[in-house]
Amino acid sequence: MPENPQQDLQGISERLEASLQSTCTDFPVFVVAETESTNTDLLRLDYQANSTFCALLAINQSGGRGRQGRAWQSDEGSLTFSVRWQFKRSAATLSGLSLAVAVATLAGLESLGVTGVAIKWPNDLLIGSGKLGGILLEIGKPLSDGLTHAVIGIGINIGPLAESSKTDLKAAALLEDLKPEQIHKQRETILVAILEYLIPTLIQFDEEGFAAFRQNWMRKAAWLGERIILSTGTKGTLIGVDQDGALLLETELCIERFLSGDISLRPAAL
Repeated sequence: MPENPQQDLQGISERLEASLQSTCTDFPVFVVAETESTNTDLLRLDYQANSTFCALLAINQSGGRGRQGRAWQSDEGSLTFSVRWQFKRSAATLSGLSLAVAVATLAGLESLGVTGVAIKWPNDLLIGSGKLGGILLEIGKPLSDGLTHAVIGIGINIGPLAESSKTDLKAAALLEDLKPEQIHKQRETILVAILEYLIPTLIQFDEEGFAAFRQNWMRKAAWLGERIILSTGTKGTLIGVDQDGALLLETELCIERFLSGDISLRPAAL
């Protein structure tokens, strides 16, 4: 066995694929020691071109990004991976996909006994007031056969980050006291648990859209029924999301609908 199990990349890949056999018999999981962005890699159709459905795990990611071009900080204490998927749906009908992915990711964590995680619209996972993880959905070049090429990036803080996260939320971790040598085992376990829920979710989403996941999203929504303020300055009570994953906010005048992923929200000051 190699001295550093984290760098046994082929061994990690083989273990992950074997663990997923009961969920999907042919789902490649590629592993790299470091890359700038797993999403960018999988958006390139020449990257492992024969694998239309696959995952890419990076032990270190140097240039990860979130919504609105924000940097997503990750190191060996993080789980950072992307999934490439080809949908029969058009890109215009993928509304709500990042919300469905959040539901699947949370279900995977809960299967490991994780509690207290909530989903912040449209694509963050929170523990208390801290950001545990995020999701970035990107659509690739149109395919000639009518399929839509999508890449879903997911980042989860397993242990404490080496540096403070530069976001509007403080960073949270699943295991605050985790020792560095324990990270690689936890990373594999967590990735398999998430993929066991994510793969069926993507199949179901392609057939039924976000409506099939709406109620589960509502059950785990952060600040549901509470006063919030959007980055646009609009204030109101968060009442949920609609069948397309659009945010529904009850203001003084009416119920307003917000679909743009460029909008962020936080609790309103009382």
